[in-house]
Amino acid sequence: MKTAYLVILFTVSATLCLSSCSKKSDDVMPAQTTTAPVTVQTTPTQSTTQTAAGFQVKVDGYLYTPDFNYALTTSPGDNDYFGVYGLDSKTGNLVALLLPKTVGVGTTPINTVNMGIMTVNQYDFSTRNGGTGTVTITKKTATNVIGTFSFTAYDASGTLKSNLTEGSFNVAFK
Repeated sequence: MKTAYLVILFTVSATLCLSSCSKKSDDVMPAQTTTAPVTVQTTPTQSTTQTAAGFQVKVDGYLYTPDFNYALTTSPGDNDYFGVYGLDSKTGNLVALLLPKTVGVGTTPINTVNMGIMTVNQYDFSTRNGGTGTVTITKKTATNVIGTFSFTAYDASGTLKSNLTEGSFNVAFK
């Protein structure tokens, strides 16, 4: 089971690295904010509303707005899933949702099957390690997915916890 989990994480990481080498015109940029990424903030930020294309989430109260965000119609390692990704190319920090392709408009639990994952400052967290949450898809087409999410994720040991709240995305499928 741990081996399968590590293979999935490696595959996701490798795919993200390779897919981040796209033409600049293909990348969907997040809504502009005046807040720095989570790695340099020292205090929690005020809540913001995202209406334009992009991806953002509060990680333990700190706003994370990655510079690359997109959805893949097929998740690495499992053709029955799709992924929504927010990747900071400068730090390598990542937040992703891996959901069954059958998920449409409505609210779906995030758990050990419908996963939320996060890598921040080289620490990996996942709902596969006991966390839970929800994702609400408000629009899903063949080219775009829009929604909100929140979840709690744990590291592999199950002792370190991170809360992701007020997440939102409006991303194109690649």
